[in-house]
Amino acid sequence: MSIDHLTHQTILITGAGSGLGRAMACQFADHGWQVGVTDANLANAEQTLADHDFPTGSFAQELDVTNLEHWQQVYNQVTASWPGLGIIINNAGVAAAGPMQSGELSDWQWLFAINVFGVIEGCRQFLPLLHKQNNGHIVNIASFAALAGGPGMSNYGASKASVFAASESLHTELAATDINVTVACPAFISTDLLNTMRAPESSYQKRAQRWMDTSGFTSEDFAKAVFKAVSKRRFLLLTHAYTRWLWRLKRWCPSIYYWLARRAVRKHARRQALAS
Repeated sequence: MSIDHLTHQTILITGAGSGLGRAMACQFADHGWQVGVTDANLANAEQTLADHDFPTGSFAQELDVTNLEHWQQVYNQVTASWPGLGIIINNAGVAAAGPMQSGELSDWQWLFAINVFGVIEGCRQFLPLLHKQNNGHIVNIASFAALAGGPGMSNYGASKASVFAASESLHTELAATDINVTVACPAFISTDLLNTMRAPESSYQKRAQRWMDTSGFTSEDFAKAVFKAVSKRRFLLLTHAYTRWLWRLKRWCPSIYYWLARRAVRKHARRQALAS
């Protein structure tokens, strides 16, 4: 499989020091792409580069997506190292959970600074270059939480829904160009995302870890799905089969979808009451 519609086989990935970002970096490297491996932890980015066979021209660089100076430095590195940019993947993100009233407002601000404004800055930083080329592809990593409306994740879901909405608008406004957009909305995949997760109690991390461990979907599977989505210029990428069915149900029969979701919450509340 190749990606023939892109002029440059160069790709910049945020949060590529581990997890999904690292898997995507290795996937594109295996197809001969020069990769800009960036991460808030430079040592992790360098480790990604050291642990795999990357083409000449690839580089590792520190990038805290909330730091505008870092973004400028990465932009300078890209334009100095490569004749152009094929793809930018805005992958860096963090997780949170809990009822709406739990935690502090600062938790929401932390979440949105990375998950939303980090993605927005990645788009804004490189859109002038992509427009100058009139070629390129932007991949924003959201989550099925953006679409699911699940309980106990209003903070995380809202941040990822913002990524989805921004990607949707960008996809439309770029229609007259040769710049494409993909928004990926994966469900649970085993990564180290929970290491920095903010939640009111440990049960949220334990439950999420259990879902990750039993998902049957790996970071490598995700990386392959992203590569395929870019090659086909697909806008919405739902990586897990069950999420594709749930998304259809929500669009076609929203009242049934919400009824089922609320019924599940009521059942859980009754079990909790009986156990106490």
